[in-house]
Amino acid sequence: MASVLLCRDERLGRDVAVKRLHADSPEDMEKRFAREARLGASLNHPNLVSIYDTAIDDEGVLIVMEYVRGESLSEALRRGPLEPRRVGAMAAELGAALDHAHRQGVVHRDVKPANVLLREDGVAKLADLGIATAAGQTRITRSDVVLGTAAYMAPEQLDGRGAGRAADIYALAAMSFEMLTGQKARRGRSAAEIAHQVVNEPPPDPRDATLAEIPAPAAHAIRAGMAKDPGERPPSAGELADRLERGMEEARRVAAVPPPPTKPTRVARPATGGPRWIPVAALSALALAALVIALSSGGGDDRPSAGAPSQASKPAKDAKEPKEPAQAAEPTPAEPAAPAEPAPVTAVPVPRGKGDPDTATAKAEQLHSEGFAALEAGDYDTAIKLNRKAIETFPEGTTWQTDINYAYALYSLGRALRLAGRPDEAVPVLEARLEIPDQTETVQNELDLARAEAAQ
Repeated sequence: MASVLLCRDERLGRDVAVKRLHADSPEDMEKRFAREARLGASLNHPNLVSIYDTAIDDEGVLIVMEYVRGESLSEALRRGPLEPRRVGAMAAELGAALDHAHRQGVVHRDVKPANVLLREDGVAKLADLGIATAAGQTRITRSDVVLGTAAYMAPEQLDGRGAGRAADIYALAAMSFEMLTGQKARRGRSAAEIAHQVVNEPPPDPRDATLAEIPAPAAHAIRAGMAKDPGERPPSAGELADRLERGMEEARRVAAVPPPPTKPTRVARPATGGPRWIPVAALSALALAALVIALSSGGGDDRPSAGAPSQASKPAKDAKEPKEPAQAAEPTPAEPAAPAEPAPVTAVPVPRGKGDPDTATAKAEQLHSEGFAALEAGDYDTAIKLNRKAIETFPEGTTWQTDINYAYALYSLGRALRLAGRPDEAVPVLEARLEIPDQTETVQNELDLARAEAAQ
């Protein structure tokens, strides 16, 4: 389609990229490409490659563009999948760029890794915006084939329905699939075989294409972006990127907090009362402390030293058991008095409600996780039901400080209510969520949308 040259703008003293489009009838394209270049030049966004000028000569059309020092995304993907955090950040950058263009009435129609340039500082920039539109109108490819790469083309581009902003959203989802897995979402021996898959088969699941752990909400976001029906895709590229980012962040947050045990571990208190409960993490700390005491007071002997409990769960009993004579050459130290109560045992959280709070919390978090997945999949009624149940299940007295999942469940409920067409119900839920000092900008944006829709 084109050749690209690195050139020097002698007037302004800067390097530029000059793309020469190969065409059969450049005279017929002069006005059209000039218009597209002017439109591209009017789009000022940090994640779009700027278009500076256009010209035409006997050999074809010339477009003078910003020179991005770095590599293309297609080159980066030859080394394998990208780190998940980078995928989320890049999807957000490209989604913002596409939304900016779409608001100006410009559709790219050829979003693919080769058209994404990665600057040396890591910033992603989308190239060739507007050029694909003019190219499609003028059929500049000599073989008169469909423009674009089949693996990133939406079904409506392949079956003759035309391409709008939903096609760009599809392509962004397909690229996100490849960035996470290192494989194209659609693969085949020919473009025709790939096109057949795009038009006839359901969206692929990225979890089936890699051994790496991809969170279910992130996979649902990608599949929603690749829905065959354009109306079932997220309404904007930014919305798709937001779902993908939140899906991966949700999994990272949940993975960082191990699930509570189904049954608490019992530790006997010394003679001054009934049983006391401590979490498993405190048991581990207590066992480690006992090991340190044993090593330091016993001179490295394999057996517990005098006065050191042999098991963290039986400090008082073991302190009174008879000990074998010491085998070390040095004298055995005198047996210290048993402590009144080990320090870790006293750090017991106050129950937050009736029954077993850990079990209730685990159930509530599971309900929210399922509700979040339903929200990302577009099943808003199920998301409302599950997140409402999650909020009701959290133990009495739960606050966002004790469990941040409570805050996330409020946001998911409010967002699901708005997307389900019930903004008046979403407003008080989101107002309550806004009182929590966490991700307030995101919550405020959602609340503003709900208030605006409720006022209509």
